Amino acid sequence: MLFQKIEKEQTLWLRYGIVLLIVSIIVVSTVSYLVRAYTVPAKANILQSCAFLNKKDAFAVENFLNREESVLKMASRVANLLVENHAVSGQIESLKTRTREENPRFGDLYGFINGKPYGKYPLADSVNPASEPWFQGALLAHGDIARIPIHKGKESMVVLSKRLSDMKSVIALNVNLSALRNFVNPWTLPSIWMIMDEQGLIIAHSIVANQGLNYSSSEFWNNDERKLADQVTSSSNEAPGEKQFLLNYDGVDYQVFSTPIKGSWFMVRMVENKVLWNEMYWTVFKGIAVVVLLYVLMILLMSLSLMNRFRAIRVSQAKSGFLANMSREIRTSITGLLGMNSIVMKEVRDDGLKEYLKNIQNTGQGILSLVNDVLDVCRIESGKMSIVSMEYDIFSVLADCYSANEQKASAKKLRFTVDCNPDIPSSLWGDENRIRQIINNLLSNAIKFTEVGEVTLLVNYENLPPVGTLKSDEYVMLSFTVKDTGTGIKKDELGLIFNKFASQNMDDLSEGIGLGLCLTKELVEKCGGQITVNSRLGEGSSFTVRIPQLVLNIEPMGDFALRYRGLGRKRGDFSGIFLAPEARILIVDDVELNLKVLRGFLRRFKVQVDVAVSGAQCLKLAQSKHYDLIFLDHMMPVMDGVETYRRLKSLDNFINKDTPVIALTSEGSNEVSESFLVMGFADYLPKPIKERDLQRALKWYLPKQLVLSGEDIQEVAGVQTSVDTIQLPMPAPTFNDEIELLQVTVNPYEKLAPFKDCLDIKAGLEYCADDSDIYIEMLQEFIASPLHRNVETCFRNEDWENYIFYMHVLSGSSSAIGAISMTEKFQNLENACRESRMNIVRENHDLVMALHAELVRNIQKGLEG
Repeated sequence: MLFQKIEKEQTLWLRYGIVLLIVSIIVVSTVSYLVRAYTVPAKANILQSCAFLNKKDAFAVENFLNREESVLKMASRVANLLVENHAVSGQIESLKTRTREENPRFGDLYGFINGKPYGKYPLADSVNPASEPWFQGALLAHGDIARIPIHKGKESMVVLSKRLSDMKSVIALNVNLSALRNFVNPWTLPSIWMIMDEQGLIIAHSIVANQGLNYSSSEFWNNDERKLADQVTSSSNEAPGEKQFLLNYDGVDYQVFSTPIKGSWFMVRMVENKVLWNEMYWTVFKGIAVVVLLYVLMILLMSLSLMNRFRAIRVSQAKSGFLANMSREIRTSITGLLGMNSIVMKEVRDDGLKEYLKNIQNTGQGILSLVNDVLDVCRIESGKMSIVSMEYDIFSVLADCYSANEQKASAKKLRFTVDCNPDIPSSLWGDENRIRQIINNLLSNAIKFTEVGEVTLLVNYENLPPVGTLKSDEYVMLSFTVKDTGTGIKKDELGLIFNKFASQNMDDLSEGIGLGLCLTKELVEKCGGQITVNSRLGEGSSFTVRIPQLVLNIEPMGDFALRYRGLGRKRGDFSGIFLAPEARILIVDDVELNLKVLRGFLRRFKVQVDVAVSGAQCLKLAQSKHYDLIFLDHMMPVMDGVETYRRLKSLDNFINKDTPVIALTSEGSNEVSESFLVMGFADYLPKPIKERDLQRALKWYLPKQLVLSGEDIQEVAGVQTSVDTIQLPMPAPTFNDEIELLQVTVNPYEKLAPFKDCLDIKAGLEYCADDSDIYIEMLQEFIASPLHRNVETCFRNEDWENYIFYMHVLSGSSSAIGAISMTEKFQNLENACRESRMNIVRENHDLVMALHAELVRNIQKGLEG
């Protein structure tokens, strides 16, 4: 055993190492690919964004120069007229004054006109303007505007000059360089910017000291500045004048962006490479850090899982050894208990005590089966599971399975039915306990995973062809099918549900499930059968088991439902029967139809009933007499159930202060319904009310001293008196009323045949405890109800609050009589009005009410017929 354990752990370590290596390669490859896939487009986006910002700055500077030049052009046109008309000096002098007055934000206008200087020349070295750069530049511009930067000392400016029509006069305008710098926006990234002309002259610079330098001069020969000027001013294959290039400047790598300004200037921006990519690299680093963290976490979880697996191996081996050692003692004790109980059963003559002993025997057998289930887990692991065949009665197995699961289904309000072929041979040869385990496990699974709807057990058989000396009537294929309307199973998971220990049920032994689907399959196969499953997600599942069995008695089992009811009467089980003739109950509901239904239910229990049709009447009655239980409707006009309850509890010296109040609600969601419990209600019942729910509420909330239990009734009626002679409700625990007993009951559908075309009679009868007389009364009340008139009045007056209320009541009343389609239509109008979708209400109101009127006519016609 020790060597086997070591070998298994070494194998797990090897598998772990291989998986870790494969995962590591995948992670590294994936990270590398993602980094490349991110950085390449990210760099392109960053470069494109910076080029756009640089172009935006160039465009702003160019616009500024265009505005300045437009002023100079306007002044030159006026000056040309003055010169052509031989204007006197005073007229020319006034041009300067008018220009300054009309454009106060611009510098002074000056020039050299008709051989005479006018204005103050900027930074002039001599009185002769003909020697100044601005004058010479204008003559060389051939009529265009010349832009001449002037840098002397701390003073820097750009002079705009233009030759006049006489070919010897020049007019000029100063542009302050500080104003030009204002149009270069600062970037969020640290950068160096400059405005350079096509000769390499620095017109403006982010470092003021560099203004006026010429990077193309011999001063910067073979320097980084000269390389920058050559790159910027040289022609290239890129867009005209727009460039992006990498430059090592003073030992630092810069990304340079260049954009032309009016053809002869360039807007240049330099950003350090590491600064430019810093944010992108930080994003990549954070992503890699997250991946590494997840990778380390995955390794830790895998290691922890491996350690847990080693621990589980050792624990499983220890468990198997322990269970193997304890199995004999456990089974010996239970067997001794059952043996002694059997001896006592033979000695007892009292039928009542014998029945108790029989229950003990059945319970002991169940405990023994549960112990065997636990031991079977170990047997699966060791491959030592065995099948013990014996003679058994198929009816007893089915009855036990039904009894064991009916209460679970009832607790979840599920319809649980058993449909058996009555011709099944009554006595078979096989492993009774295993078959019982299989059926119970499948039924428990179905009930557990079904919240709404029904669970059905179908039992059938078929004769098999002769095998060896066995004849066909001695050998049958017994089949069990468990259907539910639960959550269903995904198609890709159907092949996994029978995997070892994959079923959720293995950890739910306390509910009688015992084994998972894996063990169920093992049991079926050990019995020589097979199990199949069909399921659709959201619609339910169907498990079918087929097991071959020998026939020992070919006599048919007979009708299961009939035999089961007979079994309950034979036992004299009065546990589900009770009366409360001294109990007083108050029912509060504004709809007479609902009151009639509840009164019909309650008269079976002989209780005293008072009714109130409003909250105000409820308060009046509750203050005048004591009640043992109050049923209070939630939706009522004027004063709803919640407000009525609050006023009840706020009364001083109230005689019903401790009386349980149960809310009657049509709200479907659990959150809304459970809110009644938070408010202080003892409980809530969904409408339309079912008899089973009402019976359960009476047993739970009526004072115990007022309820005559089954034993009390037995003492009054006598043990020999049959249940049929006492006018009592059928005992719920011994038989499920939802099993159809067509052989022993009168079919209520024959009496209600006139309504089958317009109503779901089965649904209506379900809310009337299958009492056709109550159902007829409900139909009469429905057609006499004035609710439709109230709805029409609210609709015409646009009283939407009461419209919602009456629609809610109409919906509940329609559901109670089985008018399912009308229920949906009323609910749709109610919801649309609640959500203020008034266009839907107005479009559909007349049609719905017309359908309601037609339904009323059909019901009335059926009642009269």
